[in-house]
Amino acid sequence: MSKRMEIKLNMKFNKGIVECAKSPDLCTGCKEECEKMELYYYQFNDRDIKECFKNNERKM
Repeated sequence: MSKRMEIKLNMKFNKGIVECAKSPDLCTGCKEECEKMELYYYQFNDRDIKECFKNNERKM
């Protein structure tokens, strides 16, 4: 199992749809206040990514 990773994003929503999602360091110039979010995810390893693509091709 891979290590849990953290990512911090400033996100702007419009009617439930994400309009913008940027790192706080790159987020400049917005007039509206963005929601500051901390998200956690597990990185895929190369074997899992290849398996995902292989399974996706079978469905078509």
